[in-house]
Order: sequence, then C-alpha cells, then structure tokens
Amino acid sequence: MQPNTKIRRRPMPGMIIRIGLVAAIMSIPAFANGQTIRAPKAEPFKAIGALLAIRSPKVNMCPTQAKLAGWITTNKPGPVSYMIAKKGGAVSGPYQLNAVESSNGAMASFSRNLPIHQAIDTEYRILVADGSGKVMSQWVPLKASCKIQMGG
Repeated sequence: MQPNTKIRRRPMPGMIIRIGLVAAIMSIPAFANGQTIRAPKAEPFKAIGALLAIRSPKVNMCPTQAKLAGWITTNKPGPVSYMIAKKGGAVSGPYQLNAVESSNGAMASFSRNLPIHQAIDTEYRILVADGSGKVMSQWVPLKASCKIQMGG
C-alpha cells in the first residue's frame, strides 16, 4: 500500500435517506409560512326537511285506522326529535328517532296507525324539534266519514 493514498467510502443508502428526511422535515415550516394547520370543523347536526303521508281509511265504518308515515331528512346521522300537529288543535310528542346515513346525508322515518272512532276532516303536519321552528312538513289531510258506527 502507498502511504498517500486516501480510501474513499461510498455513502450508505440508509444514510442518504436519513439526510433527505431531515431536510424535508426542516423545510416544512418554510412552506407553512407561519400558518397553523387545523382540522376542519365538524358541521353541527341539523334537520333539512320533513315529509308526512296519511292513508285515510277506505271504509265508511268506524272504529277504523288511518296509516301515518313520516320522513325527516338531516345533514348527518344522529337523534332527531319531532312532534305531530293537528291543524287548529293539539300537538303530540315530542318523539325521537335516529337518523341513519342515506344518499343525501341522513334520514329518519316512522309509521304508525292512527285510531279513528268518529268522523274526521282535518290536517296534520310534522314539526321538527330542532329549536329553529323552520323545519316542518306540508299540511296533509285526514278524512273519515264514519257513516256506519260499530261498537267500540
């Protein structure tokens, strides 16, 4: 071996990766330009719309039943409260449903039988209890003549 000969070592691939990683981490604040990075804020739960459907009885005999069904659309899944209002009369509820994910946000639905014991000609609507008072269905008619009264 000659005394003035220098030995050159090749840099190891792991060392090159570490140097590149340190340089990348150190350059992040320069790209951020003093701005802080924040997670997006979660949108608050809200009702978007309500729809009510009533199938009046097809017979003239009472007692009978009408079928009531409703759908409440929300922006995301979660619990939603609603009431059912009779035009010029009482409001029943509040009732609670759980909205589940759907193609346009989330939806909650219900159906129930409404007992009818005497002639009726009125309208009902859904009022969503979200505090705003702005989400409600259209008025939907319920008619039953009850020309034939049976016991009960």
